[in-house]
Amino acid sequence: MPPTLTPMTSRARTVFIKELRETFRDRRVLLGVIVSPLLVTPLLLLAMGFFVGQKVQSDRTETLVVAVVGAGALPGWESIAAGADTLEVLTLATPAEAEAAVRDRSVRAALVVPDDAANTLADGGNVRAELLFDGASDKSRNALSRLEGLLREIGRTEVTRRLAAQGLERSILEPIAQQSRDLAQKEKTGGFLLGMILPYIVILSASFGGMTSAFDLAAGEKERGTMETLLVSPASRHEIILGKLGTIAVVSVCAAFCAIAGLVAAVHGGFAMASHLLDAGLAVSYPAVGAMLLLVIPLALMTSALLLVVSTFARNQKEAQAYVFPFMILVMLPAILSSVLGPENALGLAFVPILNTALAMKQVLAGSTNLLFLVSAIASSALYAALAMRLSVRMFERENILFRT
Repeated sequence: MPPTLTPMTSRARTVFIKELRETFRDRRVLLGVIVSPLLVTPLLLLAMGFFVGQKVQSDRTETLVVAVVGAGALPGWESIAAGADTLEVLTLATPAEAEAAVRDRSVRAALVVPDDAANTLADGGNVRAELLFDGASDKSRNALSRLEGLLREIGRTEVTRRLAAQGLERSILEPIAQQSRDLAQKEKTGGFLLGMILPYIVILSASFGGMTSAFDLAAGEKERGTMETLLVSPASRHEIILGKLGTIAVVSVCAAFCAIAGLVAAVHGGFAMASHLLDAGLAVSYPAVGAMLLLVIPLALMTSALLLVVSTFARNQKEAQAYVFPFMILVMLPAILSSVLGPENALGLAFVPILNTALAMKQVLAGSTNLLFLVSAIASSALYAALAMRLSVRMFERENILFRT
């Protein structure tokens, strides 16, 4: 025979269903929790992926104008410069003209070679060439990189000539040949790249997705004067707070789920356009998605309880919004820190709130999951969630906090 619900559980469930129904009638919640993550965010990422791909392709193929002064003194310059299809080379007379041209951006970069370069090289000496560029322009930096490539090619040719004159092979300069071979699958490399941004966005969605609902269910009720009516109902304060907390948690989890779904859709769409440029397979596996959903649930419970604490303490929604800024900083700092940390971390970080969830997500996405770290992160997050929920219940039951004047 199935167990029956006690009156307390039944009343808490009634409060939960009532608050949940009213919450999802709010268009702000629907827009922020469902529509934006599922539609707006993927569209933004699709556009970003497309334009990033276009920008990288353009940077590789765009013809840039550069200036040279005295470059004819470099051996083989004419043939090497003629083979640079993406550079348009202008010859100027003096370094001053080259500097002025770079400053007014009529050329993107300039190469200045000393007048005695030919004699210096013939005598076996070293030539100090000067490269002029505008550090405030990405096109100028791109042109600088291309000119540096031409100089390296000329330098290699000159070294080969000098060695041949001494009856030596160029291989004498490289006694140990190196060859790198990447053993990681392209999908794992792509997962590593995605791990730099996906956990950050998912954590923000889980942490702040229920903020509107949290402020409305406590501070909003006090502001509208409906809190007293709710408190004289048959439901106890403990049951009321459990119903409200369950509603906020559901909204937060929905926000996280929708964020994950939207990001997965964007990854398989717009960012796939740029995957060949990154030389990595940008994809998210279904097991990784499942693990991320499992990780985000205790995080959403903890942040929902903390938001309810803020809302319960505040006199009205405006005051709650003022109190929430320190909470936002506490959430965002670990999330930002996770973007600069790699997926392989010390076990102690599995017990740092929020950061542990982000790092565990990075491990899952990169395919380098540490089972002990993952279990520790989930367990510690569940413990913090339980403590935060206990705090929210205690605050709601205190008369001097619930009815601050």
